[in-house]
Formats: sequence, C-alpha cells, structure tokens
Amino acid sequence: LLSPTMDEFFFNTFLPKVKLQSRSYETHASIYRNHIQQQFGDRRLNEIDGDEIVDYAGQLREKRVSGGRWEKSSTRTLSEGTVKRILILVRHIFNEAIRIKGTHVTENPTHAIKLTTVRKIVGKFLTQAQLKALLKAAEGSQNPDLPDIIRVMGATGLRRDNVLAMRWEWFDAERATLTVPTEADKAKKGFVLHLSAGVLELLRSRLEDTTSEWVFPNPKTGLPYHSCRNAWVTACERAGLRGLRMHDLRHTYASMMLDSGSDIVDVQQALGHTQLKTTAGYLHLTEGRKRQNANAAACATGLFA
Repeated sequence: LLSPTMDEFFFNTFLPKVKLQSRSYETHASIYRNHIQQQFGDRRLNEIDGDEIVDYAGQLREKRVSGGRWEKSSTRTLSEGTVKRILILVRHIFNEAIRIKGTHVTENPTHAIKLTTVRKIVGKFLTQAQLKALLKAAEGSQNPDLPDIIRVMGATGLRRDNVLAMRWEWFDAERATLTVPTEADKAKKGFVLHLSAGVLELLRSRLEDTTSEWVFPNPKTGLPYHSCRNAWVTACERAGLRGLRMHDLRHTYASMMLDSGSDIVDVQQALGHTQLKTTAGYLHLTEGRKRQNANAAACATGLFA
C-alpha cells in the first residue's frame, strides 16, 4: 500500500494542522525546508526505516553551518540542541502520520534513536527581597495597575499575555479559580488555576470597583494593556533589576514552588504545561541553587579556607 511522501504529508496535512493549533508553524516549516526536505521529502513515509534515521542523525551532527550570519564560520557544525529540534520534528511528523488513517504508517522509525528533550530554562530568578524591591518601585509608577499586574504574575506564574488580557468571566470567586480558555492558552488546551488567598482577595477587590469585562483595562482606552513595557522597564531600573523580563516572574514562581517542596506535577499543572518534560527544566535550576547554598555554607564555616 502506498503511503504519502513526506513532502505531501508535511505540507498538506501536518503543517496546516500545526498552523491551527500553535504559533510555531513557521519554525516547523523553516526546519523542514532547511534540514529535512532534501533528505526525506520525496520518500514515502512507510519506506523510511530506523537504520536510515540513525544514519540521518549522524549526518546532522556532522552538518556544517553555512550562509547567513554564520557564513564566515562554515566549519562549525550544528549544535546538539539544533540536531535534537530537527529530530523531534521528524518524530512528530511520523507520530501524526500514525494517528491518521490512510497513511499506512504503523511504526515510528525515530524510536531507533533516543532523544533527551529537557529544555534549559533561560532567564533571571528573583529572590523575595528583589520581588519586594520591584513591587515598591512599581508602586511609584505612572501606570496604576502595574503593582497588581506584578502581584498576579508573581503569585500565579501566569504568562504576561494571560494576565494583561484576563477577563472577569475566567474568575470564579466561590471556587477561588481562574479558568484560562483554550483560545487564550499557548498550548491551545485551556487549564484551571487555583488561586492563593492573596490573589483571590486582590481580584475580589478589583471586581468590586469595576464595570469593565477586563481585569486590567487601560484607563486611556478601556481595552487591555498591550505590553506595559515603558512602565515595566522604569520600575525594573529603579529596583536595580535592569534587563528583567516580565516572563522572569513566571520562572521565579515555578522555581519557588519547587524550592518550597511542591511536587513537579503540581508545578506542571500550575504553569499549564502540557508535557512534564517542559516543567522538568526547573529541576536542574533548583538542584543548582541547592548546590550554591551548600557551597556558600561550607565557605562560611572557614573549614576549607
């Protein structure tokens, strides 16, 4: 039985579906055209076996980076992270082909290789003192909503876009929950967030004083804030936190949950991650922090001076 070629399946089935469910379709298309199409584009999916995938993975690790900003460094090879992203996309293509009837694909040949996909968390992680300094600086901001925006982001781990575009219809004061709907969720699945006492009281107080459908309407437009960038940058500079991103509040919340003894599954649900491996990236952070604390304590004893 004939299976579609990888080109046919990728452009006619896989990519259109990704475009509906995720914002990463442009990245997928770029990776495919640059690294996969030449190797497998005209091959029928059910004719590609595990041995070919193993050979392909080896070729990727020896593939030189050339053109564009790396034109003068053409002796460099693809990073291990890039190789993994390429192979993960190939794996996803085959997984999707297996799920769809009529492709005649029954096995995923990428299972012949092992892919470790724990992502490295990049960003700044604030201490309690730094969070207080940031909040104090925000309280002097020209944006009257910035302090509460920081409180909600820092005490829920919600993404910036979810906080700025938060609607009152998401909020259930009796159950103390916030339901982020499918269309507002980056993973396009939606999730329910259980609120702490402080956030619950903050939202109840704001609800009593507003007629807007939005939790944080811009007083000038009545619509949600686009970014709060100017007010944020000013507050960060005043707090001595130049270069801090609003997304770093999410990272800080996750790391503090783990440091406080929360189970990784609880952190996964709180952040709305669809896959546990995404949350697992924070485990390395907390282990590193514990090691730093141990080193600092040992140095303080003077026993190894």
